[in-house]
Amino acid sequence: MANELSALAEAAGEAVDRLAITPAQSLHAAVARRVFANVGVGAAPSRAVHDGISGALYSALRIATVRGSTVAAAAIRRAGGDADVRPVSRSRRGRLAISVANAFIGDRLEERNSDLAIPMAVRRHGADVACTAGALRRAFPRPTPRVAVFLHGLMESEEWWRRGTDRHSGRDRRPFGVRLRADLDLTPVDIRYNTGLHVSENGRRLADLLESLIEAWPVGLDDVVLIGHSVGGLVARSACHQALSSGCTWPSRVRHLVTLGTPHTGAPLEKAVHATAWALRALPESRAFADILDSRSAGIRDLRHGYLRDDDWRGEDPAALFDDRRGEVPMLPGCTHTFLTATITRDPSQPLGWLVGDLMVRTESAGGRCRERSIPVPPESVVHVGGLTHFDLLDHPLVYSRMRDALARSFPKG
Repeated sequence: MANELSALAEAAGEAVDRLAITPAQSLHAAVARRVFANVGVGAAPSRAVHDGISGALYSALRIATVRGSTVAAAAIRRAGGDADVRPVSRSRRGRLAISVANAFIGDRLEERNSDLAIPMAVRRHGADVACTAGALRRAFPRPTPRVAVFLHGLMESEEWWRRGTDRHSGRDRRPFGVRLRADLDLTPVDIRYNTGLHVSENGRRLADLLESLIEAWPVGLDDVVLIGHSVGGLVARSACHQALSSGCTWPSRVRHLVTLGTPHTGAPLEKAVHATAWALRALPESRAFADILDSRSAGIRDLRHGYLRDDDWRGEDPAALFDDRRGEVPMLPGCTHTFLTATITRDPSQPLGWLVGDLMVRTESAGGRCRERSIPVPPESVVHVGGLTHFDLLDHPLVYSRMRDALARSFPKG
């Protein structure tokens, strides 16, 4: 049984160690080395005593913190017995907090088998849905032979698709999935996943999940649409690539792949963080802060270049400023691609819009273009919407209109 309170205690202990104790020890050691070096060889005895005492103190503090959190976690779990203790995920804010935590440390949560680690699953009404015929029929009582699979972005969950378009239009509160069901007979299927894992790992899991979904879908499933916001678009493309390599059957049913603000060729914020960490390593005194930045999850690091394959990140040197290891990933045969891009300015060529894009992803990257290489999609497959931010792409009526028009060419109703 899951016990979120116990998992929180364990995660808190690791966070204190990784973000406070270890950086403090590193900074202390760097400053001490510089001071003793300036004093000269005569400081060797004092330095030996200092290093021994400080090392022992930091080790004791680390042991007390980690063991203390472990003991607290065990006590909480014993107190809960075999009960399912999920006070955090019961509320929408709590689920948001778990999604954010998974974005930053989801890879480590999974390594520890933490109850806070989000498993990839089909979601319906805030709960996981097993990919069995019975469970799917109960969750989707009126299934159609066409499905639209929605993949959220970094730090998000499937609930982000249902924020309501009334913020923009003042009228239609229906999310994209509900509107696609009414307009194009596409049954919306939401997927939740751990965005802190490598994109390629999530792609592999999505490939397996979709194979199970199609086999158990209550009616014959003819057509699939993949819709990904931000990193969700990378996960969708990775899943298509890996599914073809592993012999899955579902890629032949994918008629359309839509990405919304996806950093196909990299995200500027992650590139800036990587460059900052590289610069901080130049001095021993600032290396501790580089270590803090380097503690970000594998899923975030993959956004620097838009990695889709295991070979893209495997063997990567985190200390290198320029280390683009991307391989070519062919487009899915028989599938129409639509890359929706946005800028905060209505005209994408305006300097501000060109520089910051939608505040998270630049237009060139969302359209699959960069100086080094470009994704081979026809120009008409890149659709721009001006005057919007990255998160407006989840629910803005104008975005829906553009997406529906693109999909309607693949799925004319009736």
